[in-house]
Amino acid sequence: MTIESDPVQDAILDAIDGAERIVDPIESLVERTATDLGAPFAPEVVTRLRQLRQEDRPAFEALRAQLKRTGVRVRELDRRLAAGCGDEGQPSQAELLIRIAGEAELFHSADGTAYADIDVAGHRETWPVRSKGFRRSLSRRLYQETGGAAGSEAFQAALNVRDAKAHYDGPERTVFVRVGGEEDRLYLDLVDEAWRAVEIDSQGWRIVDQPPVRFRRSAGMQPILAPVSGGSMDVLRTFLNVGSDAEFVLVVAWILAVLRDRGPYPILALSGEQGSAKSTFSAILRKLADPNKAPLRALPREDRDLFIAAGNAHILAFDNVSGTPALDLRHAVPARDRRRLRHPPAPHRSGRGAVRRRPAGDPEWDRGHGYSP
Repeated sequence: MTIESDPVQDAILDAIDGAERIVDPIESLVERTATDLGAPFAPEVVTRLRQLRQEDRPAFEALRAQLKRTGVRVRELDRRLAAGCGDEGQPSQAELLIRIAGEAELFHSADGTAYADIDVAGHRETWPVRSKGFRRSLSRRLYQETGGAAGSEAFQAALNVRDAKAHYDGPERTVFVRVGGEEDRLYLDLVDEAWRAVEIDSQGWRIVDQPPVRFRRSAGMQPILAPVSGGSMDVLRTFLNVGSDAEFVLVVAWILAVLRDRGPYPILALSGEQGSAKSTFSAILRKLADPNKAPLRALPREDRDLFIAAGNAHILAFDNVSGTPALDLRHAVPARDRRRLRHPPAPHRSGRGAVRRRPAGDPEWDRGHGYSP
């Protein structure tokens, strides 16, 4: 049996066989770039990259990051992509980040540290411009706006501009740790997700959503439960191993003193036999006024470590302290008052739970110690 061929079908099959396979210019681009850094700059590749950037921005940014790791000059590549396609007027990543960061209210502290107030879900948060918290906020806003991510160079350029603007154009403000004050009011940072604080004055206390003072938060700080009315300090005594009413009064007085926004502060030293709950005593007081992931720690051996610890907490609580070095006392007494101390205090034997204080948010104290948060 003879099968007659269809001339039209034969022509189609011949055309398919003779057709040249169309290759995507960016296929295996990363592998080709490893041996030829000029591959991404070929005209057909640049045209395809422009198309990818418009159609799938996340995929473009991922490919751009891979090309950067191979050694491609991505800034020059970005200029090539913008040239001749109507993108000349579009801002660069750094310009976008600078504009987004400009939405924040910038200011600086007495030691020159730049800060930014940013709006997050309807509440105000305060972050150092160089902090991870501020960078995360910028990354989130950039992704919402462009669907992509920025490189480290763009971030660094944007942060440099915002840092300078906060320092030279922004107002100077005091930034507190846990406890702050303004006029005749004190504010206790609850360290919750809404950045609320307790406002305390002669009329009582209340929870405020946006305190007038600024607080800085470190990674180790933990939230305080929102207070409720109708409590009594007598309940606290059932958790503490105190021998008399007078000793409990001293403890309550110390708690009230640490809720002030400036020093000098009292130093609470606990002494007792082994097993008398000194560490538990200290941990309870720390959790009441300034909860932290590390409620008790060993006394630092170097000044630098002590200053770092003081910059990240309102209360310093040290375990197994034998003696009261003059170094510790400096954190409880502001610089303007230490000139009165002509002689260091005599050594004092104490057990666990010696609690030391620093004057949180006192710019003069910070300048006197060369402390930078």
